[in-house]
Amino acid sequence: MNDGTATPARLSRAESKENTHRLLLDAAERVFVRLGYQGATLDGIAAEAGFTKGAVYWHFRNKEALFLELLADGMKRNAGAAEQILNLLAEKPERLDDALGEWFDQFDANSNVPLLGLEMDMESRRNPSFAALLDQVVGRQRKTVSRILARYFEVVERDPPIPVDELAGTMIALAKTVALARQTRHSATLTSAKAVRILLGMPVTS
Repeated sequence: MNDGTATPARLSRAESKENTHRLLLDAAERVFVRLGYQGATLDGIAAEAGFTKGAVYWHFRNKEALFLELLADGMKRNAGAAEQILNLLAEKPERLDDALGEWFDQFDANSNVPLLGLEMDMESRRNPSFAALLDQVVGRQRKTVSRILARYFEVVERDPPIPVDELAGTMIALAKTVALARQTRHSATLTSAKAVRILLGMPVTS
């Protein structure tokens, strides 16, 4: 007898695998942010996600691989959001400062990418294999930010204060520094968004 209640669609094998992968990444982000790279364990990440340690190993070779994918995923999502703004507002440059500025504000308040990037910097000093991967990951991030900045200054028809590659590196370093400072209570309200606006020549609100 059908009581009219819809039966939830069963996930395919591929969908179930993708869903588990995402849940593990989300759990890993919470654990890495809370405990740092050294303090985080695969057992702890598995427990946070509600899976066994075997499930973690099914999706990720080791903690290093999990961390690197998490960092790359966060960078990709943040860069994609910024590039989307540039593409949408290219025909209305008068709105670009506000739109991109709001994105910086959201990134500053909600993104864990700078803190994760800082964890990678510190771990690379202890782990030679991490150091080699750091160059690749940071290089890709810097190129992405440089491309966004170049497009931004092209659209608003302004010259960057310094070469965009140097500006990108400065912004990334600033975000990491602020992320570290905010781990202390007295710096909880610290923000890099206003400094970024100044670097880009955007209007700065009080």
